[in-house]
Amino acid sequence: MKRTATLGLLSFAFLIVSTIVGNAQPSEAQIKKDMSGERTISITFGKPGSRTWDTSSQKWIWTRDYTQKLKTEDPSVTQIVTGYAAYNANGAAYTFWRTFPNSNRFEGIPNPTNQEIQALIDKFTVQEIFGSFNYGNVVGKIESFGPPADPKFDWHTMNSVSFDLVGVYTQKTNGIGGTERGQRTFRIRLYRDDRKSPWKKFLTTSSKDWKAL
Repeated sequence: MKRTATLGLLSFAFLIVSTIVGNAQPSEAQIKKDMSGERTISITFGKPGSRTWDTSSQKWIWTRDYTQKLKTEDPSVTQIVTGYAAYNANGAAYTFWRTFPNSNRFEGIPNPTNQEIQALIDKFTVQEIFGSFNYGNVVGKIESFGPPADPKFDWHTMNSVSFDLVGVYTQKTNGIGGTERGQRTFRIRLYRDDRKSPWKKFLTTSSKDWKAL
């Protein structure tokens, strides 16, 4: 009987703690208050938040996915940011830490079309986009080079955007005649002076993703 009573008390205590922790989780209204600024138009949320261990900061955090719409200096353009809000999870206490944006786009500014991208490839040249090392390892002709089905556009500012390009070709694998056919994904970033100006320069930010075909 005593054992049963003890177990009952423990279960009740656990229920109380769980309820306190659950109730302490930030509400959507609180998250909006913590995230909002003078540029904020609206904030919407994804699935319910969850508690997780953050390896980089070595602490427990509680996160909630969000989509935030922001004003820009151009009234006809709005910025759309997706990411997650992170809170320090100290027992039953949750304090706002920071947001972690993971994508950025602008409503009112169209992404470059496939035709425009092909024109930019011609302008900047395949050799320059590949870089001397990758281009020097090409065997024969490059079969194709252009945007994939999902280029993963990411606007850094209204005048700078990143996206993927994929090249299919055969490359050298060693110095004694070894070759392999495959595709390499290049992440490039474009820059321009303003929205009415042409793209004037680019930077290949990544070209490590090779997939044998």
